[in-house]
Amino acid sequence: MFKWAAWSAAALAIMAASGARAQDVYNQGPGPAPGFAGAEVGGVLGAAVGGSGDVSATGVVGGAYAGYNLQNGPLVGGVEGDIVPGAVSGNGRGGTLRQYGTASVRARGGYAFGNVLAYGTVGPAWGASNFQRNGYNTDKSLSGYTFGVGGEVAVTRNVTARAELRHYEFGSPTYYTPSGAQKIDNGNNQLLVGVGARF
Repeated sequence: MFKWAAWSAAALAIMAASGARAQDVYNQGPGPAPGFAGAEVGGVLGAAVGGSGDVSATGVVGGAYAGYNLQNGPLVGGVEGDIVPGAVSGNGRGGTLRQYGTASVRARGGYAFGNVLAYGTVGPAWGASNFQRNGYNTDKSLSGYTFGVGGEVAVTRNVTARAELRHYEFGSPTYYTPSGAQKIDNGNNQLLVGVGARF
């Protein structure tokens, strides 16, 4: 939990510093009105950095997101969805657990400090996994939820950059092996950075 909080604080600090440099550019030029209201699409890249399950899976992830925000003064709220494939794996319970990607639909809300947005996000999530033990493979679809915190900078009126830390929790699905059924806890944290376009 301490590492999770430390990563979150570091990400927000980096976004705040970047936002200060981008403020002059943000206030000039054509494009959407200042703020975070409107539609946004972008891409993310990052890593799974361990989790709370029986198998601590790590690896590289990347994908795309799209969403829409409303803004009232400094308050920002909206909805966002993403698809984040990846090659995430870990050893435990006598075998290897692989997660092939995640998808989510989340509420997002936060507070804007000029062109810097600090936000939280939460919503349902889905994924796909495989457990291999003694040469036997079993696939399993995953469903659960994700939540996290992040920071976003409006670099210009229609270009944004973000850093986000999220936890995924998928419960304890049952994997079938030659030695019998096994329930394996699935959960990981993902640290993501991305660039988006607002219109």
